[in-house]
Amino acid sequence: MSLAAIMTKKVRVTTEDATLASLRTLFTDARFQHVPVIDSMHRLVGIVSVKDYFKALSPVMDSASEHTIELYIQSRKVRQVMTSPVISVSQDLGILQAAALLVERNISCLPVVDQQQRLIGIVSWKDIMRRIVQSQQKRLQQTEEEE
Repeated sequence: MSLAAIMTKKVRVTTEDATLASLRTLFTDARFQHVPVIDSMHRLVGIVSVKDYFKALSPVMDSASEHTIELYIQSRKVRQVMTSPVISVSQDLGILQAAALLVERNISCLPVVDQQQRLIGIVSWKDIMRRIVQSQQKRLQQTEEEE
């Protein structure tokens, strides 16, 4: 089975010039752990995670006032904290191959792109685990019905 069957197609994205404040809103409102960064042609140029966001804030969190932190996240840009280049995959990649890539590269999601590197979806380790669990539950149910 390919990633096309399990990838999230409605992906919230950001741009390199967006502020960390706008990124905070994306993480809070959408409850995503990763936000792909795209250019004006919708090509994938980076990815930023909740972990990246908090890592960027960590130098000021302990000693700064709320006002200072707010100014900081208004002035910092996504390009300053995103991971680039990004490991991305085709929607034709198999689920097990994607799982192996996640483990091998120690990453937790894979942006899915078309041949022009335009973002078309995203697959996380949770998506893959969900499919594996569903498959196992289906097999168990079939086995129980046969008995």
